[in-house]
Amino acid sequence: MLNARIPWQRSYKYLGVTLDKNLHFREHIARVRKNALFYTARLGAMLGRKSKLSRRNKRTLYKMCIRTVMTYASPVFAHAATKELYWLQVIQNKFCKAATDAH
Repeated sequence: MLNARIPWQRSYKYLGVTLDKNLHFREHIARVRKNALFYTARLGAMLGRKSKLSRRNKRTLYKMCIRTVMTYASPVFAHAATKELYWLQVIQNKFCKAATDAH
């Protein structure tokens, strides 16, 4: 253990946040996006046009499932590129459109 060489890594996951070489957090945002899309797909049946849930209940689903995934370690997003944040907004907009039957 003493004087052991530590291998170099391009990214490292610590407390659920993926840190990369230059602290751009691209991998972290990609993982958050992937998780949010996963949960959105699982909730799709409850959000569809023929769903009997009220908008209030759909909003509660969003707040409980999607928003918690997207806002974990959200101070990281202050240092992220706007292009990366755009893709998170796309997910939010898709969820809102599906929940409100907007086209």
